[in-house]
Parts: sequence; C-alpha cells; structure tokens
Amino acid sequence: MLLEFSFANFLSFKEKVTFSMVATSLKDKKAESADTTFSAGGEMPVVLSRACAVFGANASGKSNLIKAMSFFKWFTMNSSKEVQAGEKIPVNSFALSTSSVAEPSLFEIVIMIGEDTYRYGFEASAEKVHREWLYVKAGKKRSKEVELFYREENKYELHPRFSIGKELTGKNMVRDNALLLSLAGQFNEPHSGAVMKWLADTTIITGDSENEVWAMALKAMENPVTRKKMVDFSRYADLGIDDITLSDSGVLTSHTQYDDEGKEASIVTFSMTDSESEGTVKYFSLAYPILDALENGKRLIVDEFGAKLHTLLLERIVSLFNTKSGNSRNAQLLVTLHDTNLLSSNLLRRDQIWFTQKNGRGESSLYPLSDYRVRSDASYEKDYLLGKYGATPIIDDLSKALK
Repeated sequence: MLLEFSFANFLSFKEKVTFSMVATSLKDKKAESADTTFSAGGEMPVVLSRACAVFGANASGKSNLIKAMSFFKWFTMNSSKEVQAGEKIPVNSFALSTSSVAEPSLFEIVIMIGEDTYRYGFEASAEKVHREWLYVKAGKKRSKEVELFYREENKYELHPRFSIGKELTGKNMVRDNALLLSLAGQFNEPHSGAVMKWLADTTIITGDSENEVWAMALKAMENPVTRKKMVDFSRYADLGIDDITLSDSGVLTSHTQYDDEGKEASIVTFSMTDSESEGTVKYFSLAYPILDALENGKRLIVDEFGAKLHTLLLERIVSLFNTKSGNSRNAQLLVTLHDTNLLSSNLLRRDQIWFTQKNGRGESSLYPLSDYRVRSDASYEKDYLLGKYGATPIIDDLSKALK
C-alpha cells in the first residue's frame, strides 16, 4: 500500500512536497469513510484512501508529480543494470533557481508490504547518488523503525539484517550513479526485493507511456480469460462494441450491422486504431491496468486521466476504486485531471482531493483540500472555479493577443 511519496528539487518543484494517501480524521458525511478508506497493517493499522485525484491549472505541476513517481520507480528498479558506468543520471532539478541547479534532487516513499512499513529514499544529481537510506518498521505495538542501511557518498552504515550490503560495498560493486537497493535486489536481498516487487506491481501511466500501455493491452489479449474481461469492461462503457479480438493485423472490434427495418443483418469488423475514436482506444488500453489493479490489489497511477474520456465514465471508474464493493482487494488509484465534475463531495473526501499551484517564480506546490475549512454543504467544484482553493489559471484578456 502507498502511504506517502515526497520529493524536492525536481522539475517545477523546488521545495519538498509530500503526497499522502493516509486518511485524515475528518468526517465527510456524503463520501462515507467506510467505503472510501480501508485499514491496512497489523497490530497498528493505518487508514488509507482508495483513490485520490489531483487538480490544477495547466503547467501547475500535476504531470511533474507523476513524472517524479515514474523516475523514482525506474531509477530504483533499473539503476544497477541500465545506467552504465560514467553515464549521467537522467534527473532534472529545478532550473529556475541558481541554488537548486547545483543541489541534488530528493525522493522518498513510505509503503506498506504485508504488515511491515518501509521508508526508502535517495538524493541524486546527474553525476552521482549523494545519499540513500532504507528503514523498516514491523506492524506490531511498540515496534521501532530499524535503519537497514544509510549511505552518504561512498560511506555506508549497514544493519546485520542487510548482510549482503557488506559484501556488495566491500567489493566496491555499487557505482556512484547506481543505487545500493537496486543492486541488492539483483542479488535477491529480501528487503530490497520486496520494495522492487512493490514498485513492479505499481503501474504508472504518463503521456510518454501510451505505446507501452497499448503493448500491455495487446499482451493481455493473448489470454482468453483476460480478453473476455477486457471485452466485458468495454461493454460496460457503452462503446457500441460487441466483441474485441486480436489478429495478425492488430486489434479488431465487432459491431452489429442492421438492415433498413432495424433488424440485425450481420457483424462488421473494424481496426480499432484506424476506425474507433481516440477515446475508445484510450479506454480499451486502460482496461487491463484497471482490471489488474482491482483484481490483485495493486496501485494504478494515471496522468491526464480525463483526456479523451467522458465525465460519467471517469466518475464510474473512480467509483469502482473508491468503494468496498468494487474494490474488495484494496487497490489504490491516483489520477491527475482537469474535469471539475469529479470535484464532488458525493464522490471524494477532502483528503482525497489534491491541488497543484505554481507561483510567480515558477515553483510548484502541492496541497490537499483538507487543508481548508469547508462548509458541509459547500460545492467543491463551484468554490474551486471561484478560486477559493487556488490552483486555477489566471487568464488575461485573450483578445489582447489579436490586436
């Protein structure tokens, strides 16, 4: 389960920000907490949100939050094998400050695996990893957080429970531009392996990963059981598709053809990518990640979730994750979007709604709606569009551009 993700000095975020799926103690009468949240852990359970949505103006930092998560996942899982000796680390610090460009970027995640809570993070610049740390806390009363390892440059503090670290660091096997956890995971170190498997089971979809998601959908179609589920999920969206099949030429959709009297005459097939709408293609490509997350209790993170999809469809998908009946395995969903129709107290609690905003110096900030005092009968959407929560664009007179 995802508890928190923090980062600093990355893309448009200069100062440290923390996104959290830990539910607050607030009471929202409409979005019942019994459905929108769940308890995880052992003797010391944590109440977590099933779904969160991030809103904000264009270029306010929404996508950069998802890019930070995507970079964290990629670098943690691949730095020991895909970043070669001497290569630059593809991390982008905040460029609009003379001080931040010379400083490393920071990333840290807090996750729950079984009953154990892990806190893992690192600081890295394009040249090297400056610091790295891994802590674990058992889900029992009076348990304390244990430091499994702490790294500063090429100096390491290693706990006996992280014994493989002594061998790897003693033989100078950890490169300056790679993570110890990434390398330890390759050698089947249990704590590192658990964190890396958690990341592997977390699907992050950005604007740059559409081809990857489409390839994932094609691969899933090869399984007849999964294909049927994806077809049923597409019918759920009322796309007018009777069936979806995989052929040598790609994905084919089947539609019913009618005669002049309105009677079914035959079945017509189309190429999905050539003949169906972009919204249909996107919905179909998202079908497998959504089903996989819900059926297996995984995490799904989607940037620009609302692009090309109808509002009612977006609400239904969020509701699937946000209710115990639709999400019995406690999957978690995080999306960014512009569609303010989802800013509803009937759908989301205030701690499930987050905003990004950029100031005059180009610095993004991240904060939840629960930071504000809100009337119980308030319209989140109306108040947001009125600018009461910030995170809306300041639009000048567009006609000036025509003069």
